[in-house]
Amino acid sequence: MIGRHRLTGYYRQFEALSAAERSERLRTQRLQERSQELARVGDLDMSAAAWHEPPDPEIVNAATFALRRSLNRYPTTIGGPAVEAIARHHGIPVERVALGHGAGQLLQAALRELAAGGEAVIPWPAWSPLPALAGRAGVRPVSVDLAPDGTIDLDAVAAAVTESTRAVVLCSPSDPTGALVNLDGLRAFAGGLRPDVSVLVDEALVEFAGEEASAAPLVCELTNLLVFRSFSKAWAMAGLRAGYVLGSPADEELLAILTPGQGVATPTQAAVAAALEDPDRAAGRLERRRRAIAAERAHLAGLLAGTPFSVLASAAHYVWMRGEGMTAAQITHGLAEERVHVASGSSWGDEDHVRVTLRDRAATDRLAAALRRLSR
Repeated sequence: MIGRHRLTGYYRQFEALSAAERSERLRTQRLQERSQELARVGDLDMSAAAWHEPPDPEIVNAATFALRRSLNRYPTTIGGPAVEAIARHHGIPVERVALGHGAGQLLQAALRELAAGGEAVIPWPAWSPLPALAGRAGVRPVSVDLAPDGTIDLDAVAAAVTESTRAVVLCSPSDPTGALVNLDGLRAFAGGLRPDVSVLVDEALVEFAGEEASAAPLVCELTNLLVFRSFSKAWAMAGLRAGYVLGSPADEELLAILTPGQGVATPTQAAVAAALEDPDRAAGRLERRRRAIAAERAHLAGLLAGTPFSVLASAAHYVWMRGEGMTAAQITHGLAEERVHVASGSSWGDEDHVRVTLRDRAATDRLAAALRRLSR
């Protein structure tokens, strides 16, 4: 009986109201309820570049153990277990590996050594710090537009190479579009350049595409090619600042120069060695993350069917999204009101797209629900 009285009391409040007034009161109540719901839901960050979960426990344990034992000692500056593990992973001598404080630090050092005073051609949009890295290295960046599908147009890049060009920087998969560079096309492109033009391939995201997508094997045949890799993304080690570069036998002196003079922190080296220590475990770990991200890309695409939103094909944990009739600012701000945060394309000079970093199923569903509300 108590429940029935309460229900009767709830509807009695509408008896003296017109239909429009009842509708407005219900709408106001719903907005209040939604506001309270949002207050209980935390922000969802789908703008950050790093992997959203911590590294595997054995990597954490290795770094922690090394930290406790090495705080009062300088790190190894030449070789060491980390470099040996990387060389073993790629089947090359340790002399053809340089370990550094992330791929970005090594890219800047390589540009300084190979292209200072000249130009570097960069297909754009790409990893956003690249122009600044080039500038700090004394290199003038020259941008070339991507193809409409977000891929790198190697013919357009080749056409942009001039007498002043000293380097070409390619991201594969690309940040922010997630597009891969075709390896046969890369081989022909690099082989057709002047010997004094270096090709620097940033593969910070390649683990999401699979090792078969990597240009690393090409360093054995192309003396003007350097391949840069990172432990910040699929390996979930962004806080340790670890990356490396692979070169040809002719690059051994250059790679020694690119290696930081005071070395890489011992906990970072220990984490890198632990990550690669068991090849089967490492491959399985990356495969699980690769499959998870591929599933989220497909799931999101299905949820967006029939909406104004679409994404380009991607091999990374990013998708490059646009909304028909909407600007990047409108999408970014609209999602922010739903406490979902994405990276505006304006950071790359693109006012139509946003970059979305995929996470798990709950995050994908929440993003899609917010986008559907935004499109109403």
